[in-house]
Formats: sequence, C-alpha cells, structure tokens
Amino acid sequence: MSKFNKAESKNTVNRSGFPAYKMTPKEQLVSAVLTTMFSEPKFYGSTDESIISLAITMAANDPAFLCRLACYARNVGNMRSVSHALAAVIARYAREYTRMTVRNVVARPDDLLEIMSCYKSMFGKPFPNALKREAARVMLSFDEYSLAKYNNKKGAMKLRDVLRITHPVPESPEKAELFRRLMNDELQIPYTWETELSQKGNTKEVWDELIASGRVGYMAMLRNLSNMVRSGADIAPVLRRLSDPEEVRRSRQLPFRFFSAYRTLIENDLMTPEIHWALEIALRCSLDNIEHIPGRTLIAVDSSGSMRYSISRRSTIRCCDIGTLFGAMASHICEDATVCYFDCSRYSNFRNPKGYKIARYGVHDSILDIVDNNSSTGCGTEMSLPMEYALYKDPTRDLKPFDRVIYFSDSECNSFGTGKSTATQMVNEYRSKYNPMLWVHGVDLAGYGTQQFAGPGYNLISGWGESVLSFIMIAEKGIGTLVRTIEQYKPSGFAAQEENI
Repeated sequence: MSKFNKAESKNTVNRSGFPAYKMTPKEQLVSAVLTTMFSEPKFYGSTDESIISLAITMAANDPAFLCRLACYARNVGNMRSVSHALAAVIARYAREYTRMTVRNVVARPDDLLEIMSCYKSMFGKPFPNALKREAARVMLSFDEYSLAKYNNKKGAMKLRDVLRITHPVPESPEKAELFRRLMNDELQIPYTWETELSQKGNTKEVWDELIASGRVGYMAMLRNLSNMVRSGADIAPVLRRLSDPEEVRRSRQLPFRFFSAYRTLIENDLMTPEIHWALEIALRCSLDNIEHIPGRTLIAVDSSGSMRYSISRRSTIRCCDIGTLFGAMASHICEDATVCYFDCSRYSNFRNPKGYKIARYGVHDSILDIVDNNSSTGCGTEMSLPMEYALYKDPTRDLKPFDRVIYFSDSECNSFGTGKSTATQMVNEYRSKYNPMLWVHGVDLAGYGTQQFAGPGYNLISGWGESVLSFIMIAEKGIGTLVRTIEQYKPSGFAAQEENI
C-alpha cells in the first residue's frame, strides 16, 4: 500500500468544527498554496495567514523545500500571486535562496513589482540586499517593450521605484538610456491588444489587425474570445491557435480557463460548433501526457454549498466548477469510471452524466458540456455518501469491486448524513469485504488545512492544474506523492545554489 503517506495519530477539527485528520506542515502548506488565489476570500475564510505562517516556519526548518514550492507553484502549478508571497517570505527569512527563487518566479516585470510590493506590505522597509541585488539583475534583462507593457502606472509601486531602490548598473549606453526614459516616464507606448483597443476601439477592423499581427497572447485570446465574436472579426486563425496542442502546452493554462471562456460564450449566446470544438480540443490536449488509469474507479465530486464559492472576486468560476471539470476529465482517462455527486442529503450516480448523450453544437461527449450541465446543488458535505454507494448500491461490486475512489472536494465534511459511519470507517469496511487494496485519492480543492482520510492507501493531492491527475498512478505505483515530488523538484540553477550554501 502507501510507502509515503503514513497515518497522522493526532486528530483535529476542520473549519466547520467537524472531526478531521491533521495534515503534516508540508502537506498543509502545499495544499493551501496550490489552491489559493492570494488575497482572495474563500467560503470558510481566507488561507492567506496560514500560508504565511507556515511559510515562515518552513523557512526556518526547511528553506530548500519552501524555495522548491515557490518555484513549483509558479512553473508547474501555474499559481502566480501566491508564488510572489512565498518569494517575499524567502527574501525575509531564507535570504540564501532569494536568488534562485526570483530567477524561477519572475518571468515578467510585473512579477518583480508584485514581489517587492508584497514584501513592503508584509515587512516594510528596508528591502533585503539579496532581494535588491537579484531585482537589479532581473531589471537588466528586460527590454523596452516589456518594461512599458507591464509598468503598472496605477499601482503604489512602479518600475521606476524598483529602479531607484535596486540601482542596476547599465552594461551599455543603450541600457542607460532605456533606464533614463523609464525614470522620466518616456517609454514608447507598446503595441499590445490593450493599447490598440484603448486607442482605436473594440471593432472588427482592430481585432482583425491584432489577430493578423500575432501579438495577441494565448491567454488574451482565450479571455477576449467573446469580444472577438461580438465584433465580427475573423476568428478562424484564433481557433487554430487555441486548439493547437503545442500552443496549449506552451500557454500553461489552468483547465478552468477554457471552461470560463466557454461559459461566457454560452451565457451571451455566442457559441458556435467551431468554437465549441476548438475549446474542447484545447482542454483535452492537457490530458495527452497523463497516464491512463486502469480498472474500476469511483469518482466522487463534492456538490455542497461551500463548493459554490468563487475562487476570486473577479471570477465566475467556482470550486464546484473545478471539481466537476476534474471529475469529467478523470473519467476520460479511466478504463471504467463511475461518477457521482454528493452533498449531505444525497448522491447522484451516473455513468452517462448530462452532456454525454447530447451532441451540443455538434460536439459529442463534451467535457465542457458535462461541467455546464452538472453544477452544485448546495447543502452540507457528507463524504461517506460515495462510499455508501460503493458498499450498498453498486450493482457489480461482488463481481468487480472498485480499485480506487477519487474525491474532488474542499474536504470540509460537516455532516453524518447517512447516520451510519464516517467515510474512513466505510472505506475500511469496503476493504474488508471487497477489496483490501482499495485506494482513496483525495484531491483538495480549497486548502483549508485538514483532511477526512489518513493512513495507508490514502493519497493527498492538491491543485487546480491537470497535473494533479498524474499523481493518482504515481502514488499507486509507490513512486511518490505530491509532497515528495516537490521535495525532489529541481528549479533552474538549484544544484549550483545548493553548492554555495
């Protein structure tokens, strides 16, 4: 069974006051980091304070892990704002890892702005010398286009402030002139979709020109797809790029971004078969490199009220949307999958959820349709209900028992809806009756810091990226876990950094 995830002997309570298992500090920090839009509220309260507190402790006890986590969050988990917060903590409490963290977290000038602004808001001035040195080095690498594009003139801190604080030494007269113009706010206005729309308007002609220029990035195309359609622009080149497997991989979009674009188009009656197919193909591309899951799998999607909370103030995407999306994606890579939703009052089992039998806009078996047609119902959270189905309602359990159960949930169990047993007790009963090798994979989608399962045969996963699905077979093969993967993650320059510490 499990080689890495051993039972935690001491129990606790979750944020609902319901009995739960503790996570190790690393598990708790990883879970929160990979499921957090930093400075955004959650149903049971923000996890920002716990992230910073755990990160400060980790900086003292295992700074290398904290550095790896910050880099992993940015480059694999595609979580941007929380990686900035971790970088600020590292700059304060693990200064020897500042260089490697900044080099792996900063891809654009606004990354640097956010890290320094976060440091100032949390710790005040002065900035550590290690942070100033690395910020100065990074500033030398930016050209005029990137500096002009990402210079947030409305923010309290601007790129010229970073220049003034870090004092980078220009390596050429051209770079010295660039910094002079940055200081005097004389940078040339960049050619971007934002500036073009601002100056010329949201028209067909402007979008046609922007699309033809190739200067609209992948995420910008995804977010502006509805604007392009409304304008009457020719979106055929856009759909080709959106559905190109290499473009999808390079863009590193979280899967819910495709559903967000889909939902906007549906709600505004702008969807067409061609757009639907392009978004569906783009979403499925993210599953191409994930190992298929053999045997029978019960996929349990939490549809309780707490899952209906939006992941950020500006987003319409909810935790339940991510859970349903992952459930549908997981069913596509399983040999034999049964999917159910659960809250505290019911479970709804389906082999063919709404969407599978519908050729909506000409697309069969659409993952996007499944998410759109199977949303949260509300109520509390009873995590034993899927196991109740497995024990008492599954028609083939005697002939072919489940090999695993995959939960997609915020793990905030707050009800004994069946009045029978806890989820852990029912898992143990199922193992004793039908399959002693049953695995339980808990995909934590909110990072509140507790779990409902612990011990051998349980695998904790966290995150909003499709890579979470790869940890199902990794754990079952005994290769590792998410925490072990981060412990072994090698950011760029890590080996050289370790030699110097």
